[in-house]
Amino acid sequence: MNRQTILLISDMRQVYLAEILTKKGRNVRCLDIRNSGTASEQLEKLKGFLAEADMLILPIPVSKVPEQKTLNDILNKNLINGTLVLGGCFSGEQVKILKRRDIHFLDFMEDAVVTEENAVATAEGAIAELVNNSPYNIDEAKIIVTGYGCCGRAIAARLRALGARVTVLARRREVRREAKKDGFYAADFAFGPEEAMGAAMLVNTVPAPVVTRTMIRELPRDAYILDIASKPGGCDFACAKEYGIRADLVLGIPGKYAPKESAYILDRAIERFALREKEGNA
Repeated sequence: MNRQTILLISDMRQVYLAEILTKKGRNVRCLDIRNSGTASEQLEKLKGFLAEADMLILPIPVSKVPEQKTLNDILNKNLINGTLVLGGCFSGEQVKILKRRDIHFLDFMEDAVVTEENAVATAEGAIAELVNNSPYNIDEAKIIVTGYGCCGRAIAARLRALGARVTVLARRREVRREAKKDGFYAADFAFGPEEAMGAAMLVNTVPAPVVTRTMIRELPRDAYILDIASKPGGCDFACAKEYGIRADLVLGIPGKYAPKESAYILDRAIERFALREKEGNA
């Protein structure tokens, strides 16, 4: 029996992913939750479909499902043993439910390969946001990048290639050392206010409150802050508004700027996960 792969569609990544999986011979059933007005109806359908599902693919992040409580109830009551669950940025409660039910799951955002590959699309999309929203050219601009993980590294490298003067702010000494080894000026967040002076743009990748009032008040009023960290971001948005500085929290950049490439990244992750599960059960 060709069991179903159920895919909740929240952006174009899942649309392309459905096409890819279908071409590979999977029996894919899509539930479109992009319209919040009909999301409840789609989740009701999900309850019935799970009995014949060997895989459930949730959005990135999973919080894009409008009714989280309903989703959690479904994960707790309607999933059957043996159904593989995949998604991005599961909540703590969802992780507890899946582990308690002994449901095998993959968080795409904790997969090292996905993180590395997504960083490229994220960096290119972040630069597109800067170009669209900053009144300055990237060339010769002083730009602060907070954090130097996969996304921070990819963004800093591409900004430098475009002629920007990049400063990396990072909390850990070993991370600053790595950034310096890559040729960037790097400093601790304690020096953030000093580095903010004259910065045309700031890109935050840290999911913690690091872009604080002390830093924001030193930025030029026509600076642009782009926060790509997971909700609620790492910027004091109320403070930025108080000082008249534009600050945007932009999530899901790969799905916005490179949805088809992102779908292929997810497909490869699904194949790796399914293969590991198959080998584990052999």
